[in-house]
Amino acid sequence: MPESMSTTEIIESERKPVKMGRKGFEITPSVLEQVEKYSGFGFNISQIATVLGVDERTVYAKKAAFSQFDQAIKKGRLSAIGKVSNALFDSAISGNITAQIFYLKNRAPEMYQDVIQNKFTVEAIHKLSDTQLLDEIRKDSDISSQVSGVLPMQSQSQSQDQA
Repeated sequence: MPESMSTTEIIESERKPVKMGRKGFEITPSVLEQVEKYSGFGFNISQIATVLGVDERTVYAKKAAFSQFDQAIKKGRLSAIGKVSNALFDSAISGNITAQIFYLKNRAPEMYQDVIQNKFTVEAIHKLSDTQLLDEIRKDSDISSQVSGVLPMQSQSQSQDQA
């Protein structure tokens, strides 16, 4: 302590202004790496925000403002999907029956589906004659069981063929 000051004097030091509010969030290569990593783990935006220590709205704002940030999220998700898809394919190839069924149902649904349904649009139904419509109803076991007793058992064309 200098000799000119007494012990009872208060020393004023230069104080820096204190900034209020949250610390600014900057997009750095490290942040992009984290975002890609956690997105690849399946984290949603809310969870990514928590890991980064920011509000969810901040993540949405950064996604909208910085394409690199948005791309890191997309890249992480695609990377994870690719890994799981490859693992599923490997399991299917190595003989896992469940994986084979799942793979085929999702990759070729037109050929590998449990139920094959004939779908008629309203326009197509209007083009059918009454006899054709009744024949289609009889072919569908779900519908015919619901209307059994209401419809004649066979169409007129079938009864004429038998006579």
